[in-house]
Amino acid sequence: MFIIVRNIVIVFLLLSIAYAILSFTARVKQRVQLEAEYKTQSDLRQQAEEKEIFVARGMKRYGRSYKPKLILGVYIIPGLIIGFLIYLAQYG
Repeated sequence: MFIIVRNIVIVFLLLSIAYAILSFTARVKQRVQLEAEYKTQSDLRQQAEEKEIFVARGMKRYGRSYKPKLILGVYIIPGLIIGFLIYLAQYG
């Protein structure tokens, strides 16, 4: 029993590291994309809105989108696969 709990904790830690890395890289990519989008805007629009405000507003929209929620699949998909394999081992 102790070995199963230890393995679950180890897998959870590895998945947490993978989630942190994916989440961080996705946010950095989105920020770079927003900064590039700001540079391509016309001068008139750039004068109306500062770069930091534009990027902050875009990151807020990104936080509400589905993309960060899809990264949670790092936890869900392996959990479902492991659960299915345990089911097959017990009852298959």
